[in-house]
Amino acid sequence: MLTSAPPDLSAFVSSVLLHCLDIRAIWCMRQGEPGAAPASLEHELLAFADPLTLQRLRQCDALHRSDVDLLVVVDGDRFENAWGPRKLSGSLARWAWRQVSSEIAYYDESTWGDRIGAPGSVVRVRRKAMLVWQKQARQAA
Repeated sequence: MLTSAPPDLSAFVSSVLLHCLDIRAIWCMRQGEPGAAPASLEHELLAFADPLTLQRLRQCDALHRSDVDLLVVVDGDRFENAWGPRKLSGSLARWAWRQVSSEIAYYDESTWGDRIGAPGSVVRVRRKAMLVWQKQARQAA
C-alpha cells in the first residue's frame, strides 16, 4: 500500500519496490524545503529490509538519484545509505526512533546549531517521519 506522497516520490518508491521485493516498509524522513537550492537533496527515505537488499540497491544504478538519499535498516536497528556521496550509517536507537502510530514516527537528528541560532554547537532536533509504503501482512489460508 502506498500512502499519500508526491507523485514523483510515489513513482520512485514503486520503481524501488519492483527491484527489491524484500523491502518491508519505506518511510519519508524529509522532503525538500521551500526555497532550497535546486541541487539540494529533495527526499530522504528510510527502508526496512535486509543486508542483501541493501547490496542489490547499491548495484542497481538505474535507481540511483542525486536528489534522493535512501537509508536501509538491515537488522531492525542498524542502517546504511544505499548510494550517494554521503556515507551514512547509524542506529535507530541512537536516533531515538519512536513510532507513535501506524504512519508516524519521530527521531532525533544532530545538526550544527548555526541553522537554529546556536553557532558553533551541535544540537539535537526532533524530526517527524511519515510512512510511504508498507508490505501487507499475508492472510492465513
